[in-house]
Amino acid sequence: MNRQTYIEPAIRTIVGGFIVACGVLVYVQPAWSWLWLSILFFVGFNLFLSGFTQFCMMEKLLKKLHFRSELDEIRNLNRAHAEAEARAAFYDTLGLLNEVVIELSRDGRLAFLSDHWLKLLGIDSRSDEDFVGHPFLSFINRQDRRVLETLLDALLKGERDTMSLRFRMLREDRHEHWVEGKFALYRKQGEVQGIRGVLRDVTEAHVQEKRISHMAMHDALTGLPNRTYLDERIAEAIERLGRVGSKFALLFIDLDNFKRINDLHGHKTGDQLLASVSAILRANLRETDVLARWGGDEFVVLLPFSRDADIARKVAGELMRKLQLELEKQISDTFVTLSIGIAVYPDDADTSEALLVQADKALFYAKSQGRNNIQMCSDLQTRAPGFEDAEMTSRFVAAVKQSLFQVYYQPVMDAGDHGRIAGVEALARWHDDKYGWVSPATFIPLAEDMGLINEVGRQVLEQALDHFSQCSGVCADLKLAVNVSKRQLMSVDFYPMLLDMVRRYGMSPRQIKLEITESIALEGIDKARTYLQRLSEAGFTLSLDDFGTGFSSLSHVHELPFDEIKIDISFVRRIKTPEGRVLVKTIADMGHAMQLALVAEGVEDAETAAILRELGVGMLQGYHFGSPMPKEECADFIAGLRSPLLASAGAA
Repeated sequence: MNRQTYIEPAIRTIVGGFIVACGVLVYVQPAWSWLWLSILFFVGFNLFLSGFTQFCMMEKLLKKLHFRSELDEIRNLNRAHAEAEARAAFYDTLGLLNEVVIELSRDGRLAFLSDHWLKLLGIDSRSDEDFVGHPFLSFINRQDRRVLETLLDALLKGERDTMSLRFRMLREDRHEHWVEGKFALYRKQGEVQGIRGVLRDVTEAHVQEKRISHMAMHDALTGLPNRTYLDERIAEAIERLGRVGSKFALLFIDLDNFKRINDLHGHKTGDQLLASVSAILRANLRETDVLARWGGDEFVVLLPFSRDADIARKVAGELMRKLQLELEKQISDTFVTLSIGIAVYPDDADTSEALLVQADKALFYAKSQGRNNIQMCSDLQTRAPGFEDAEMTSRFVAAVKQSLFQVYYQPVMDAGDHGRIAGVEALARWHDDKYGWVSPATFIPLAEDMGLINEVGRQVLEQALDHFSQCSGVCADLKLAVNVSKRQLMSVDFYPMLLDMVRRYGMSPRQIKLEITESIALEGIDKARTYLQRLSEAGFTLSLDDFGTGFSSLSHVHELPFDEIKIDISFVRRIKTPEGRVLVKTIADMGHAMQLALVAEGVEDAETAAILRELGVGMLQGYHFGSPMPKEECADFIAGLRSPLLASAGAA
């Protein structure tokens, strides 16, 4: 029997033969009939059973002998047809998607492309089949090609199972199109055939992500980088420049009196000014410099350099000059100045946060020096001890919390009676375990900057009232002078707190003199008058401190309810010169005309005291009469001038 014949004819022949043979044998040899009938029964039963179970032992036996079945051929054809239909349905499904499925051979050539490949390349006139066999990397942007090639090689070497990458495709329209590709090995019967990938156009999403990222890192008004971006650039500069030993500077720039521009011209004008300032600063910096808007009217410049640190000061000065020139052309009715603080890495600090703190301190000092100037952090140690020291700040805060401030008193003498004391001025003093006696010129600006001036003023006032109340019976005619800052005076709770404290210590408002600087006039005459009038009506004496050095004019004095003018030490020290004498005489004559009391501070010798008496100044204060002293010494001083009873009071 030929092995290529079909099983079914063989089975039919065998079955027929068995039946004929069984009939013959039964007829010829009845004794064997049981054997042939058993064989016939076995064959028939298997054929019958296979009709229900699809399992036939005879068929399996013939297959072992390598005979083929027509049924097998039919099954194979059906299976191939089903696979073809499934593949066609799969391709149809791919056609519904925006993704492109590709297969790459082991040498990186395109072996299969799904629909939308042409759309991905921006081509209409060609067929997908035209690209089969071409190297896949030839369609990738040259800048992204090497990275993609490296990753595909890693896949083929088995170093990775899958990989994803965003890259740019070369298109006929030459527009930049971003594609996100996901790739995996393609195997058949366990053998690596190549790589299969899915490509998706993500150009719109990529552009949107870049836009969102830009918004997160840049200021909406000026378009400049913001704090987040600046922090990253500073960290990068520290890492990069630190390795090669180079330096960079941070310039903290603040527009002087920007709030007044907003108040006078409106916020729209203020926004236009900020946009103009940012454009001018950017135009006068190098591409390697980073200009960022820190917030409000503050800007920061990251300035790399390799030479002497003084170059930062020169750049800052040039920025100030260029800005003023340009803004004068654009905004003729507004004069804008800058205050700039500079810190240098690594000279002033070696971390991003510390460097920003040091630059901010230098800026604060620049503003405290009258604005429109440049200060470097390295200069603060000699010019303003305490500003450069972060520990000083923390120790000052601790001193405020622990009420460590002391009150010293300086006598104020009656100029008409050489031995008569008119009152005392309470002065804040701070002794620190590390720094010793810290000058008020250092810690008062710290208190102002940190918003602690109200608390410091309250502590000093309470101590002074406590000390003074202990001897009020003997010193009923003495005035206790205390300094009140503008921020204290404008505080909502200052007036009720002051009245409550005075009553609590059993004193009268008429025993208290409040010394207020003329910067109060910056708040506006009407507003200042409201605050001061309430204190005056309560019975407090109001003294205009440091007269002539602040922002108000002489004409403002008569509009505010002051009782006294305190001539600043800067005028008193020049009184021996003709010009200085004229200035003090002018102030004294004005005070007399307005029926205001006059006090001169900084009197350090008898000649100065004599000139002031001659000009009609009624009260004198200074080292010529007595330096600031603790309460016990002040009590002894007053006792020596007046009554010995005061010496036992133990207070001033």
